[in-house]
Amino acid sequence: MSPEKNKYELNHILTSELRFFIMTLLAMYEEVDFNFLKKELSASDGNLSVSLSKLETAGFLSSRKEFISKKPRSFYKITERGLQELNDHIDTINQFKNKIRKTK
Repeated sequence: MSPEKNKYELNHILTSELRFFIMTLLAMYEEVDFNFLKKELSASDGNLSVSLSKLETAGFLSSRKEFISKKPRSFYKITERGLQELNDHIDTINQFKNKIRKTK
């Protein structure tokens, strides 16, 4: 967990379900394309595009475009920062989960 963060502070960028699962898929695969994410997450083009843009602006993923048969194709890859932020986010959720278990 980053030293400047409160240990119970969730990353606001990753509290979006769609952005969280985009990052989870990117952590599982070396690189994926837009259509793969769209299919796996059952997301609309617009929602997926906006979420990918927010994640890229935050430095959590990188993108590249190439043309295949004259059609543009976008590929996405998690960055080191993105992987660290995802892990920190999951650690924080697990801390909450452990606190809940202790109170039962």
